[in-house]
Amino acid sequence: MHQNPHILVIEDNVQQARYFQLLLSRHEPSFQVDLATDSPDAFAMLAKKQYDALTIDYHLPSMNGIDLLVQIKKKYAHLPIIMVTGQGDEQIAVQAMRQGASDYITKQREYLELMPRILLRAIRESHLTKQLEESRRRYYELFHHANIAIFVIDAETIHIQQMNDSAQRLLNLPNDTERQRPFYTLVSPDQQDLMRNLLAKIKLTGKGTAENVRLRRHDKRVVPTDINGSYVKSGEHGMIELFVTDIREKLAIYHQLQKSRQRLQSLFDGITDLICVLAIDHKLLMGNRRYLEFTGNTSGSIVDTTCYKALFNRSEPCEICPASKTFETGETNFSEIYHKGRIYHIWTFPMQNQNGKPEYLAEYIKDVTEDKDMERQLIKAEKLASIGLLSSGIAHELRNPLNIIETARYSIETSLDHKTPDILQKLSIIKSSIKRSSAIIDNLLQFSRHSDLSRERIDLPALIKSTLALLYKEMMRVNVQTLLALDDTPAVYLNLDSLKQVFLNIIQNAIQALPQGGHLRVQSSLNEDKKWVTVEFSDDGPGISPENLKHIFTPFFTTKAPKEGTGLGLYLSYTLLKREGGDIQVESRVGKGTTFRVLLPAET
Repeated sequence: MHQNPHILVIEDNVQQARYFQLLLSRHEPSFQVDLATDSPDAFAMLAKKQYDALTIDYHLPSMNGIDLLVQIKKKYAHLPIIMVTGQGDEQIAVQAMRQGASDYITKQREYLELMPRILLRAIRESHLTKQLEESRRRYYELFHHANIAIFVIDAETIHIQQMNDSAQRLLNLPNDTERQRPFYTLVSPDQQDLMRNLLAKIKLTGKGTAENVRLRRHDKRVVPTDINGSYVKSGEHGMIELFVTDIREKLAIYHQLQKSRQRLQSLFDGITDLICVLAIDHKLLMGNRRYLEFTGNTSGSIVDTTCYKALFNRSEPCEICPASKTFETGETNFSEIYHKGRIYHIWTFPMQNQNGKPEYLAEYIKDVTEDKDMERQLIKAEKLASIGLLSSGIAHELRNPLNIIETARYSIETSLDHKTPDILQKLSIIKSSIKRSSAIIDNLLQFSRHSDLSRERIDLPALIKSTLALLYKEMMRVNVQTLLALDDTPAVYLNLDSLKQVFLNIIQNAIQALPQGGHLRVQSSLNEDKKWVTVEFSDDGPGISPENLKHIFTPFFTTKAPKEGTGLGLYLSYTLLKREGGDIQVESRVGKGTTFRVLLPAET
């Protein structure tokens, strides 16, 4: 409505119309008034200008006021119109009101004084009507075009009173007659009690929610939904509004995420090394199955435990902790940590936040103790191979000078003809030394080249007993007693001379380790995997120190007195066994004794 209402007065009495115009213009608020004396003038003025209200005199030249009212309402439906007549005809009044007039007034004595108030009231009512219709239109648009399904339910009967387009599509209901039914009958039978309880709760408390409610469509299909409801009071009548969300897509995404998470978790847990995620204070957030098993947290409860406590039972971070460096620098770090005889390689990888700062980190831990041992064994094997080649070359080169020395010694001894005993004694020493050197050279040459002898079936108990028989007198001399456990030992297919030499070297070492007597236990067995035959030689001698134990297979290394050993026996035994596809291991404790374990392939 304008601040000064615009009024069109349709009156064929020009004098009366101008008086009416003057009266309205002096009113507070004042009216802006235009005059029309007949219907053609009125239509022309309505086409040019927008008016807040009209007054129509019943008696007009071209048509009466009722007909004009009908014509105007066809085009300007919301325009308030006051019907004015000189006669107090009740029939005209009823007819005018039926055709859409806002009010009716007769030209009585005070009607002009009443007209401003009647016009203002009609304009206000028209304005409120427009607002109400606009509000209804907006509600209709919001209600029916909403993406969420909305149901309006009678709070007493629980019957569906109204539903929007989304609700109709959700349930595939064909017509309104299908809607007049209790809402809980649309729910799967096993959830109808749940729905009744939800509706009762909404009516009692004013609101309520339910998740994963399965609604049954008209075509018998089931739709999972989430429901939010509220209670609305309309006069004395209560209504329940239900907002229903179709969660099929959400569930599909959720199941897909669950599958992805399970696959990632399976991959995470399938890694045989230790992996965990740490917070900035070294607190554990998660770990894979191997990590939980290693730390003893099989229940998965590692939250609020620090990595250094879980892994190494420490009260503070490790001295060379890579996690601290990663949190400080934001870069990947690596450390090698020794703990209780084990070697661990630890890598830490930053997990950055939106600002590019490391908020968490992933820690990858690998126990490399066996790898390091294998690396040392490979290095040792390479060294032994190199030394073997070098020894072979040296042996060849030494044989010629030794032959020359022996020839010269023999010539001197012959020419002296026993005339100088002192010189002859020294020549005897030279002869024995040359003989010993030749024996060393023969051994080096024998074991530095691959044997071309074929393999044969070897009865291990018989071979062990025959080897012990060769050394029987020496064992009796120093009082070494043997204990044998050789039952059910399968035969092996190896080079007999090589294996005999290995056993002979080991037994001789055991005898030399027991100068005051003792026990030598020899036992053999087939491993559980039936791939190896194990022969153990255990003595109760003084044992070997850790410092000497790591050099035990190094050529020319010996702890024996001078002239009692060349330091080649165990080296040659190691080389022979490796050549035949076997292995030799040693365990020793000072004061407790030594065990040599020979592993032979159990070939058939």
